[in-house]
Amino acid sequence: MNSSVLIILANCLVLGLTVVFSIWISRRVKSAEGWSVGGRALPLPVVVLTQFATASGGGMLVAQVGLGYEFGWGVVTYGLFTAGGVLALLFLAKWLRQHEFVSLPDTIKNIYGNQRALMTAVTIMTMVVPFGWLCTQLVAFANLFHHLTGVNTVVLAVVFAFIGLLFVLPGGLTSVAWTDAIFGGLMLVMAVAVGIYAVSSAGGWTEMAAAATPEKIGWHGFIAPGLLTIGLWAMSIMPGTMTNQMYFQRIYAANSLRTVVISLIGTAILLLGTKVYAAILGMSAFATNPDLKNPEDAAGSIIADMPLLLSVLYSTFICATLLSTVTSAVQSVVVNITQDIYKSYAKHEATPARILSLSRILSVLVLAAALVLSLAFPNALGWVVASYGYSAVGLFFPIFLGFALRKTRLAHPATGIAGVVAGVVAAAIAQALDTDIPYVAYGLLASLAAMLLIGFLTNGNKTNRPSTRTPETISAK
Repeated sequence: MNSSVLIILANCLVLGLTVVFSIWISRRVKSAEGWSVGGRALPLPVVVLTQFATASGGGMLVAQVGLGYEFGWGVVTYGLFTAGGVLALLFLAKWLRQHEFVSLPDTIKNIYGNQRALMTAVTIMTMVVPFGWLCTQLVAFANLFHHLTGVNTVVLAVVFAFIGLLFVLPGGLTSVAWTDAIFGGLMLVMAVAVGIYAVSSAGGWTEMAAAATPEKIGWHGFIAPGLLTIGLWAMSIMPGTMTNQMYFQRIYAANSLRTVVISLIGTAILLLGTKVYAAILGMSAFATNPDLKNPEDAAGSIIADMPLLLSVLYSTFICATLLSTVTSAVQSVVVNITQDIYKSYAKHEATPARILSLSRILSVLVLAAALVLSLAFPNALGWVVASYGYSAVGLFFPIFLGFALRKTRLAHPATGIAGVVAGVVAAAIAQALDTDIPYVAYGLLASLAAMLLIGFLTNGNKTNRPSTRTPETISAK
């Protein structure tokens, strides 16, 4: 039996068992709340592992190993900003729990009021990130498994999208989160196993360290990417993490505030661990193949030399990593459509039963749209991914500065609109001019300046502020 057949059989077995579990765990999901926020009942281990699995994605498989190949411990510096972004959500945790939000735009509505123009812009920017992740994960799976099995990439992408639906449709976030927990556990086990193998294949830790340059293996490695690159990471990764709806959803879905706090700390630690994994794999690849022209080929060079059994197990690791992000992304986009668009524009009553039924229909349509885009217009994916930066500059200060000012007169609807518009426009201009300073920096500064300026100009005018907010005195669950 050749390796391709074994890989297909192993993945069919793992996915088949997990689909059965997904259907079983979702048998009691009968409400829109269960589909959208997991019934707000997810236990601590599930919240930690679903946050971790969703955040890891395909980046830890290829791109981050490439950073480890090129910079050694420098990829851990990259991870510090991801972990820092997750930990920063601790400052919002109690407030988010108090108001029982469903989507990220709900936070904007609470601060500035239900202004349709603002809410529409924020909803679109919120959807861009998970939809972009969805497209890129479909392509990544098709390409990676084509090399492993030889199966046509179009067939692989279609099959992968269909499998994703089997995890999303039964229970929405309930089924996604619980299956993510399984995938997250598998990812941790395989990351340790592959890390040990990679070091061993390089001749052991001493040989690997000797082959890697001091700039990679020593403390210099943490700053090897250069201060400009590190600064770019700080301005893009942290705001991007802090404005990613998928992290917010799991805060909403946890069974208690204590679970939220512990899970965010645990997730940050695990995310740093994946960067250590990427650094070790990258440096091991450098020790055995120091002349790779493209650092992102480092992971492939290790996979190519794996024993058959490990390569089969590693294929399940790849599948679990990518699938966890796909399912989370689909569910996140659908929540935005149903909660932030449909409820705002529907002329008839948006009943929970109708929301639940619509959510399942939209899951099919969203995945179909992502599949078509990723297969028919692969060149457009770069624009989708680039929009991640625009989402961050448009949402970061309206959310976090708005949160800080929410009890003051500066939290006027015009302030939020100014922050969103100024951030996106300034970033677009800076990118068009190809400035030396990253365009994200211009967007963030413009958003901050515009919010402060408009906030002071509208100080005292609260006519458009929300009149029926949830009181701050509600006890956090």
